[in-house]
Amino acid sequence: MNDERSHPFRIYLVCAASLLAFAATPARAQRSDENAVAIASDAFGVTVGDERIGVYATDNVRGFSPITAGNRRIEGLYVDTPSVALTNRLVSGSTIRVGLAALSYPFPAPSGIVDYRLRPAGDAFVASVVAGRPYYGGGYVEVDAQIPIVPGKLNVEAGAGYTSNEYADGRVTHEFTAALIPRLHFDGGSLTAFYTFSEYGGASGSLMVTPGPFLPPDFKPGRFEGQSWTDRLQRTHHYGAIGHFDLATDWRLSAGAFETRSTRYRTYIDLFLDVQRDGSARNVVISEPELPGRWTSGEARLVWSPKTMSFAHELALSLRGRDRSIEQGGGASVVLGPARVGVPNPAPEPDFVFQPTTRNTVRQWSAGLSYIGRWRRFAELNAGIQTTHYRQDVARNGVPGRTKADELLYSVSLALRPLDWLTVYAGHSVGLEETAPPPQSAANRDDAPPASRTRQWDAGIRLSFGETRIVAGLFETTRPYFATDAANVYGVLGERRNRGVELSVVAQPVKGLRVIGGLIYYDPKVIGEAVALGRAGPRPLASTPINARLDLDYAVPFAEGLSLQMTLAHTGDTIASTQGYAALGGDQLRVPAVTTIDMGVRYRWRIGDIPVSARLNLQDITDQRTLRVSGSNSFFLNSSRRMSLQLSADF
Repeated sequence: MNDERSHPFRIYLVCAASLLAFAATPARAQRSDENAVAIASDAFGVTVGDERIGVYATDNVRGFSPITAGNRRIEGLYVDTPSVALTNRLVSGSTIRVGLAALSYPFPAPSGIVDYRLRPAGDAFVASVVAGRPYYGGGYVEVDAQIPIVPGKLNVEAGAGYTSNEYADGRVTHEFTAALIPRLHFDGGSLTAFYTFSEYGGASGSLMVTPGPFLPPDFKPGRFEGQSWTDRLQRTHHYGAIGHFDLATDWRLSAGAFETRSTRYRTYIDLFLDVQRDGSARNVVISEPELPGRWTSGEARLVWSPKTMSFAHELALSLRGRDRSIEQGGGASVVLGPARVGVPNPAPEPDFVFQPTTRNTVRQWSAGLSYIGRWRRFAELNAGIQTTHYRQDVARNGVPGRTKADELLYSVSLALRPLDWLTVYAGHSVGLEETAPPPQSAANRDDAPPASRTRQWDAGIRLSFGETRIVAGLFETTRPYFATDAANVYGVLGERRNRGVELSVVAQPVKGLRVIGGLIYYDPKVIGEAVALGRAGPRPLASTPINARLDLDYAVPFAEGLSLQMTLAHTGDTIASTQGYAALGGDQLRVPAVTTIDMGVRYRWRIGDIPVSARLNLQDITDQRTLRVSGSNSFFLNSSRRMSLQLSADF
């Protein structure tokens, strides 16, 4: 490690270790009780700490990414921020809001919403220490403390963590995170502020691009085939405040203001181009200059919520805004020559001559009115309308360009509960959502595509029988389809339509056994002139027809504190090329379907008054070595067999 990074990290580790001094008085559990299976109410997606379950993820809901779409919330309030800003020191987990899970949520979004929870700060002192081994190697330590300053009035959550993480392809990264979250409670409301910092560095992953109807060859995991000097570095500051104020009887104001400042000091894109069946390729490295970015966003929501014996109403007026300004591109490329996938190809670091960068600025304002009404247990109506003003300015080499949209957006959903055990619902929503940026391998990778108007219909039922809850639904989501064409230029190639069915089952068939199962079956299609002319295949890039997942958690009855976990996950064939190939009978290239098996064991006990837990987890025990589709014919090695160990204690 060079001097530039090692000195600050020594300081960071000393600061993290100093937090351990707080761990002196017994208190209630915090991190040692984290268990995503135990708290999930459906199989659609829940994250708690480092654990995630559900058929949906924060980057994949019904075939689209709510993160890419800009559908993030912090404790229900709109935020526009990059992923690196939402560290585990700041948030304790997230929930996917889609379908029935979004019924009581104002202004639902077509591509789903990811709602993050800030770490709690209670009236009792708690210091939690978590340490472990990540899946492929390395180590991490995290310290979180809940500190009551004035019990019942002012509490603080503080935390710091350091991770050295190895990956399936052998590269190593490091990350330091820290957060401070003071909370003030007063008569008629509360005010929460936060500040979080993260530094992320380490080797860049290698992107493999094949020139024909075949996948890159398999190679032994754990071997880093990239260059040692492709060592990126990014620092991020994220801060904000959330307030809730009771203004008068039945009136409440909630407001949040957030800002992120993040700079990528070094960025590398390591490309293995023209990868052949034997693994031979051309190695090209792209380096980009220092790229700063700023994300400012917020929401103010005034809510009137009168209640009677039979009805509950919630009428909300919302104002949202964001102002984002980021530098992109400016990269210079160097051809390192022939190489082979999976085999190290060390080369001296060349001199990169950078090009002018591109400035991308997005300003958007939205005003909306939402109504949620409930008639006892029998019916619930959610309706909302928003007007939004969107402007995106791109300046490249002093040449400006603008895309804009002024849209009227709306949503409506209705749920009826004719019987105690039966709920039926239906809904429709229209939104203006961000479009995914071009992949790193695209010829125009620095372009900023315009926002996409997205529409969704969905309907379904929920059955509740004691501990068993079943949700089944249908959905159709449409939006413009962006992908690379035959010339490797990223642009709109038609309309993408995702039709599908989803199923969630939560049950406890026997005492101590909790079962969460989910199934999503899609029929994703590309519609438009590009398909008719053969410029694009009928299936969207990176789409799959099926995702299924089963999570089991069993508390062993004869061994107190011992529980066993198992996960079965299946992903269908994944489309890996924009166009079809004659050699494949006109079909598009696909990554084969894969089924993985994970096994885990968790043990909780106490050392005096201190709750402690240990968790051992083995993932992909059959070693499937999956590929992740990044673009047309472009792949990262995604995962292979791996093992993690975690120890947690709450003082």
